[in-house]
Amino acid sequence: MSFRRKIVRDSFVWLLGFSLLLLPAVAAAEKLRERSYEQRAAEMGVVLLDVNWGRRWNCPGYENAQLVSLGFEKTSRASGDNSKDTEIRLQSPSRLSVDSAFLNYGFLVEPGAYAFTEWSVKTAKTMSDVGYRKAGRNELVEDGLYLGGTFAVGAGEVIYIGNFFLDCYYSPIPWRFYTEGASDFEAHVRQYKAKYEFLQDVTVEFRLLETDNYGTSYTLPDESDLE
Repeated sequence: MSFRRKIVRDSFVWLLGFSLLLLPAVAAAEKLRERSYEQRAAEMGVVLLDVNWGRRWNCPGYENAQLVSLGFEKTSRASGDNSKDTEIRLQSPSRLSVDSAFLNYGFLVEPGAYAFTEWSVKTAKTMSDVGYRKAGRNELVEDGLYLGGTFAVGAGEVIYIGNFFLDCYYSPIPWRFYTEGASDFEAHVRQYKAKYEFLQDVTVEFRLLETDNYGTSYTLPDESDLE
């Protein structure tokens, strides 16, 4: 290699490294843990949700389908503004055999608005004919619209955004279900507080992911109004 080519190569490597340093880092949301929560509860928000990673059988055109991943991004990132980026990512514990049950998840996140920006689903027509259906930011963010839906959490808040599983009405896609009724929601909150005991004295707000494409609207009724 000539001395000139070495200079060009080394300059390129240096510039590439320098440009990478200028790129803003994307912070993964922190899994909810007692120590972090106690240290940062006043300045951060908590997002609670359930996910069922089990198979859904007899989906149109498929023998079965199974959620593989879900992703949420702070809307600043989803819209191209990379300031204070935060991502919430969930992954199936297995792509082979997973019990059909809703699992509790909790994340400690930067306050702000978040959008549903990524999902993937494994589909199987037969045991040997397996594929994937996916959507990402390119499909779910369009001209400033968040087609997957959004939610917002403030500093010091603990919110519940829904129960995620598959819908197979037309084709297998993620769907945001929810716990109905005040008494059932109270029972659901007790599950979260059994897992995260440090939330015992905290109010959990019912604040679903708002979406037209991956769920239906629902407002938790106040049981006192029903008496």
